[in-house]
Amino acid sequence: MDNRIISIQSEGRKDFNLAFELLFKDHKATHYFEDPTKGFIFLWHEEPSAIRLPYSLGWQGSASWAWGWLLERKDADYKEYLDHDGDNGRGFRIYNGEWGHVVGHPYSICAVLPVWAWYAK
Repeated sequence: MDNRIISIQSEGRKDFNLAFELLFKDHKATHYFEDPTKGFIFLWHEEPSAIRLPYSLGWQGSASWAWGWLLERKDADYKEYLDHDGDNGRGFRIYNGEWGHVVGHPYSICAVLPVWAWYAK
C-alpha cells in the first residue's frame, strides 16, 4: 500500500515500535534526510541530496536507528517547553502526510520529530 497515512504523538519504545511496524509493512528504508523542521526522514528510494544507507533497513533496524537519534536530541531540539499545570517528558511524533509521504519527499516512508509529552495533574 502506498498511501498509508499516520500521525502518532506518544512516548515509550513500545508505541514507537508499533508505528514503525505499521509504516514499514511495504517498504524498507534505503536513504534518509535530517531536516531541522521535518525531523529525521526515511526514504524507500533515492532523492536528490538524500544520504544512502549502507544497507536497506526494515522496520526493526529503522526503529532502532531513529530511537537512537531521538535519544541524542538536546533540549534545544525540543520546541518551547510546555508551560502548564503538570509536567513534561520527552516524547516523539512519527508522521507522514498526503499519499503517505512527508511533504516534499515523494519517496518517504515517515519522519520522526522530538516533541514534549504532556502529563496533566
